[in-house]
Amino acid sequence: MAESLGAIDVWRKKWGIPLAILAAAVVWLLPVPADLKPQGHLALVVFAGVFVLYLTEAMSLSVTSLAIVPLVTLTGLVKPAAALAPFGSSSVYLLVAAFILAAAMVKTKLAARITYLIMSMIGSGTANLIIGVVLANIVLAFLVPSSTARTAILLPVCVSIIELFGEKGRSKFAVNLLLTLAFTNATISAGILTATVPNPVTVDFIVKAGGPKIEYMQWFLYGFPPALLMTFFTWWFIQILYKPEKKEIPGGSAHVAEQLRAMGPMASAEKRTLATFALVVVLWLTGPLTGIDTTIAAMAGAVLLFLPRFGVLSWGEAERGISWQIVMITGGGMSMGGVLMQTGAASWIANQIFHMFGLGSLGVLGLLIAVLVIVQYLHLFFVGTTVMVTAMMPIVLALGKTAGVPPVVLAMPVGMVIGAYPLLMFYNTIPNIMVYGTERMRVSDFPKVGVVACGVACLLYAVCGATYWKWLGLY
Repeated sequence: MAESLGAIDVWRKKWGIPLAILAAAVVWLLPVPADLKPQGHLALVVFAGVFVLYLTEAMSLSVTSLAIVPLVTLTGLVKPAAALAPFGSSSVYLLVAAFILAAAMVKTKLAARITYLIMSMIGSGTANLIIGVVLANIVLAFLVPSSTARTAILLPVCVSIIELFGEKGRSKFAVNLLLTLAFTNATISAGILTATVPNPVTVDFIVKAGGPKIEYMQWFLYGFPPALLMTFFTWWFIQILYKPEKKEIPGGSAHVAEQLRAMGPMASAEKRTLATFALVVVLWLTGPLTGIDTTIAAMAGAVLLFLPRFGVLSWGEAERGISWQIVMITGGGMSMGGVLMQTGAASWIANQIFHMFGLGSLGVLGLLIAVLVIVQYLHLFFVGTTVMVTAMMPIVLALGKTAGVPPVVLAMPVGMVIGAYPLLMFYNTIPNIMVYGTERMRVSDFPKVGVVACGVACLLYAVCGATYWKWLGLY
């Protein structure tokens, strides 16, 4: 399997750029549709090439994202200031601040302590430890803004527990625990604005399309109930398919207790980090009352972590914790998305989809189900959710406009599904790749759970969009 994956990577690196050029050339040579302006056609040419580069990863995703700026400016699609504006958007700075907060959590070992405390309270039974991983994922989703970082914190814990289980290689318990780690880490992300990159990116796109700016507490109110429901549904479904061979793990509780003892009492740096994050959360929760923006609150907390005598980080340590690739992809992808929206290219694509699938005959619920299912199963072609949300969101927003519904009605559930349900294949996200890399799973384990979980999620978020969110006054 590793050799075949290596061959695929070599093929993608070798042929990705020629395929991108070919895709752009094909679109360029096609007749310009009567209902599409020349600028929109040119935007589609650039988009076709960028899309293939993103899918093949022939170049680093960061490099491709940076290349978008000179491409859209040198072709005359937008001015440099407009192309660069997304790199200074609130979602980008929210991500940077959240990564800094997370770096402090990891450096001071506060995140690890919280994980072991949860595990110690649950017990050593296999069912208890599995639900402990779910609870740890839920708590860490509030603290760490990266599903990859959360997996990196919990994966060594899970591997140690699997080794205590006593089974060599593949076992139902190992598959259960690893899928629970990766999948519930993803599903809970939809409910917390800062838990995954697609959430703030979705908010930015909604605002650009004339919709409301959704703050931290509002997103939580809309997104956390369905995310929590789907998290426990996914956990339950995994238990049905992969029932552990044993009910108890010899030495499980002792292992967790030993890890806590080795950490010793909470250090001053941990306490200061906890206090800083608590302050940020309070500011997020009270934002509607104080008027303090979510991004500003996060940046203020990040600055506190560098202050002399109080702070716990140097800039070098914080910088290592910031995923600059995510920042570049977010800025570049939003720049491409802005061009598609401004030139009418996104609207043209949306119109083709609208008529091709006969979406005009559907009500709001039917439209939501159809769009969510289409977008969800496009996960098969993407590695990572940030690229996917920046590529798809302009089209989704234009589709909503074509269908005559407010932009937020389609954009919010689509953003949540893109960010939280990359569950179909092992290559969809880095956390999936990390758990698959333990060599205790098969490729088929992912779709076996993911196809059902994603299908249920599409139905649930469609119902939320058509009813629950409307009742709350979202639109």
